[in-house]
Amino acid sequence: MKPSSFVMGFEIKTTRGPVLKPVSLEIWDQNSRFAEFTPHPPLKFQNDSLVGLQFQKLTNFFSAPKQKDFINHAIEELCPYATLFYSSADRLFKIQEKLKPVDEKLVQAFENQWFAYWDAQDFSKGISFNKLDQAFDMLSEFESQMKAPLMYNFTLKFSKKFNDHLLSMYSFLFHLRSLIALDHNIHIDDSSFESVKCDSISDYLPRADFTTNDALVYWQFKKLATPFVGHKDKDVRIEKLFVEPMQRAFDQYNHNACALVDQLPQDILSHQANADLEQYLHQIQMDWLLGSSAGLLFRVREELFGLHHGYDKVFWPESSGQKPKKPTQFKVCFELTEQDLGVKKIA
Repeated sequence: MKPSSFVMGFEIKTTRGPVLKPVSLEIWDQNSRFAEFTPHPPLKFQNDSLVGLQFQKLTNFFSAPKQKDFINHAIEELCPYATLFYSSADRLFKIQEKLKPVDEKLVQAFENQWFAYWDAQDFSKGISFNKLDQAFDMLSEFESQMKAPLMYNFTLKFSKKFNDHLLSMYSFLFHLRSLIALDHNIHIDDSSFESVKCDSISDYLPRADFTTNDALVYWQFKKLATPFVGHKDKDVRIEKLFVEPMQRAFDQYNHNACALVDQLPQDILSHQANADLEQYLHQIQMDWLLGSSAGLLFRVREELFGLHHGYDKVFWPESSGQKPKKPTQFKVCFELTEQDLGVKKIA
């Protein structure tokens, strides 16, 4: 019989800054610390419970089979990211089958290295986030070994086991940041100007509509430039004086748009009607972010980057000029029941 509730307490320790920076998460011993606090129902968007649940899943902190069943069931009901990932991945299949995948041996070596690092960690009392610096370094090294950027990369394919692990890690890190945002917004002087916000799309792809418009212009340039390059009768003067300078300008000022167009199969873009191309390019950006292995790894890397350098430097630069806040301990104690899981979230 599955347990009908799950109680968890933890404490997030921080360092000072315009936005507090988490340094550790300490899991409470159920036989001691719970006497100090009465567990409360989860927050409105379940971010406190998802931090705790995903930590449990990532670390196998509680090993009792019945407890694991409840945790996995709760994550399935409350967290939409896995559903979004696999539904978006289905739409990317036609694109990915036209592209040569990243070397399978390189991908497998990275997955093995990651799991070896993760399994070697001691999570018995929680986690010190400086341990994740090694994970950030591993991600950067892997991107370098691929010799291709993660941004709008459709050729990277991880195993289902590794994708599921990254989904849990992303959910843990994203909701951890949302708790810091919640605490930050409680203690500001004027919420009209100083509050911060978490968004699971624009935090990673800001102004995606701008990128779409830039990609449309870049695609038109590539089509117009094609007759002047790449064949025996090409006009060298036009190539040197017009095409190459324009290409450098696009790469410099519209990097994301160029990456989007250049990494898509060109025949797919050619077969799109001009009237539909704008919507198609916007949808592809969303599917890449939410449903590709590269997009998932990119989101994890951005969260690790923010955790290492400070959220105000990566996600909320508008907060950098605010007065530094004193470090604090953010205490969380929640009880999750079957009633909290009664309404299934539909992505």
